[in-house]
Amino acid sequence: MKPHKKLSVYTWILLAFLAIGIVSGLILVRERHLIEVEQERVENIIDYDGLIRSNSYEKRSFTDAVKAAKESGITALAIYDRTLQKEKDAGHIRIYDVNDLEQMQIAGGQPGMTYIGAITGKEAYFKEIQEDLVRRLGADKVNVIETSIGPMIGLAVPSDSLKDMNLGISRLQAQEVSDLGFHVIVRPTNYKGVTVEDVDHVFQRIDGIQGVTGMVFVGKEALGYPLHADRTLKQLEQRNIPLVGIEAMNQLQYFPQAGFLEMANANHYKVGRLYSVSKEEVKKLTPGELIQWFYISDIERNIRYNLFPLYEQGVDNRTALETTLFVAKSVTERLKERGFTIGEASIYPAYTPNTLLRVLTMIGVISLGTLTLGQFIRLRRSYLFSVFVVGTLLSVGIYLMTTGTKIVTAWALVAAIAAPVLAMTLVLDCWSKRNHEGLSPWRSTIEAIVYLLVAATIAAIGGISIAALLGSTQFFMEFALFHGVKLTFVAPVILTAIAYLQRFPIWKGRTISSVSDVKTFITEFVQIDIKVYSLLIVGALAVVAYVFVGRSGHTAGVPVPSWELALRRFLENTMYARPREKEFLIGHPAFMLAAYAVGKRIPMVLHFVLSVAAVIGIASMVETFCHLRTPVYMSIARGYDGILLGITIGVLAIIAFRFLGYGIRWYHSRGDHHV
Repeated sequence: MKPHKKLSVYTWILLAFLAIGIVSGLILVRERHLIEVEQERVENIIDYDGLIRSNSYEKRSFTDAVKAAKESGITALAIYDRTLQKEKDAGHIRIYDVNDLEQMQIAGGQPGMTYIGAITGKEAYFKEIQEDLVRRLGADKVNVIETSIGPMIGLAVPSDSLKDMNLGISRLQAQEVSDLGFHVIVRPTNYKGVTVEDVDHVFQRIDGIQGVTGMVFVGKEALGYPLHADRTLKQLEQRNIPLVGIEAMNQLQYFPQAGFLEMANANHYKVGRLYSVSKEEVKKLTPGELIQWFYISDIERNIRYNLFPLYEQGVDNRTALETTLFVAKSVTERLKERGFTIGEASIYPAYTPNTLLRVLTMIGVISLGTLTLGQFIRLRRSYLFSVFVVGTLLSVGIYLMTTGTKIVTAWALVAAIAAPVLAMTLVLDCWSKRNHEGLSPWRSTIEAIVYLLVAATIAAIGGISIAALLGSTQFFMEFALFHGVKLTFVAPVILTAIAYLQRFPIWKGRTISSVSDVKTFITEFVQIDIKVYSLLIVGALAVVAYVFVGRSGHTAGVPVPSWELALRRFLENTMYARPREKEFLIGHPAFMLAAYAVGKRIPMVLHFVLSVAAVIGIASMVETFCHLRTPVYMSIARGYDGILLGITIGVLAIIAFRFLGYGIRWYHSRGDHHV
């Protein structure tokens, strides 16, 4: 398809709306960036009970362990519901059965009963446990008896089934953590048949405690679920305690806790995001790998609460606690180098883009999609403009009548596909029209770089649009996801292949640019003889496609080889944002080779393959912005770093291509000389 020599008035109108959309998008991207740079405080946490337990196996005092934790960047300690076993291990209570009472010559013991005794000086813990047992079991099952050694709680339940039962948050423990100079992270478990009084009881236990900086639920239910989760949220809001969700194991959204999503929605998604690693995973990882996991999670996924797992065994001649604190200290140092601060975690405010600017950005994307459509389908410009008008009226109407999330996500998907495709079609138009013969190798190389930069700039329109349309707290914190990630990889490749066939005579010396051409092509294609080597090539391409698509998106279906993991770690540690391999190793070098090879004597099939591979890089740049949990500046830097590396590797590829050409010509001339 040949482009019009003179732009029609309708095309100018579409370009004007596109320009307005770009300006609106840039304003929203800047606004989003200003919000994101204010959210760079990270809370480093370990379990309080774990700290005590781990230190019991070390020579140093608990005071020294606390000091070491602070020096390692630990700013908060997590407290959980107490259990009888934990209280016994901590020396706060004693647990007896009837045989123990008989040996101590204490009368009144009954078989099958469990007895809890107070310890002198720890009576406050005894009182808390009594309150918790009444709340968990009911007053009729908790009997207080007076004995010669003080009061005891008698329970008509065997001790084995009671020892690990969750009781409640201990105010005394929360006060201990606060007095040690740490923030307090409260981790309650929901009650069975929970009542409003149960919810209020948890908050009464922490009232007046200084430095409570988050509540993270334990188990598969939020505190108060199913009937009183709103009460929990109200109590949190009254005390300015952040609601915190646990990132899911697949690093997408949150660990499922019934009631949490409803609470987050009611709170306009003003929640914290906590990252931790299971004990099973810790056993498989070196401290260096664990450090990298936490560091990348913080800078790329809006994690602002790090709950460091406690090692059960030490590594590299360190004790278990020393190993844990070494990991925390290393993460802290790397975050500080990146500009983060350590302390009370940042919580994203409730933010939704300005409605007018969002609508203008969306109209710009509709214009972008319309212009891209015009690159493939021969329509009168007035008809094409009508498509734009109808699409705009419907989309704006739907957006204003609904919450707008689905319609803006749909147009964000269009932007992710249309922007790189429009960039490639415009470049293909230039290649098909311009005579590149006679250019010096260096001039061709410089032009290849310019073509890549121009295409990347055009494609960046898609990235700006996505970042602006979906730049809300709902997407930042992954309560809403961009869907269609794999399509953003596949569709540009297919559409670029079609665009190439429309512009270059690759099939039997002719282009495929009309419906009749398509019918002829299909008829001829299905009748070609298939060779074994053709099947091998198709099989190889299928494997490449499987890896390409399987490695894309939010979930990886294809494992990453060890050499690539090593490369990723190197790039993460040396560059501001690790660029994607598909950009600097595949897409950008292929683009430069395709641009360099225009007018050169190479098989057109090879140029076709290079041109189709070229869109992978710029499409990946746009797709980067679909990961809304990643700060927008980091997505921009990732694309820039990818271009920088891609140009470097592309120049090297062109040099290798030139030397290969010299070698082929020398070989042919040598053969001619012998003849």
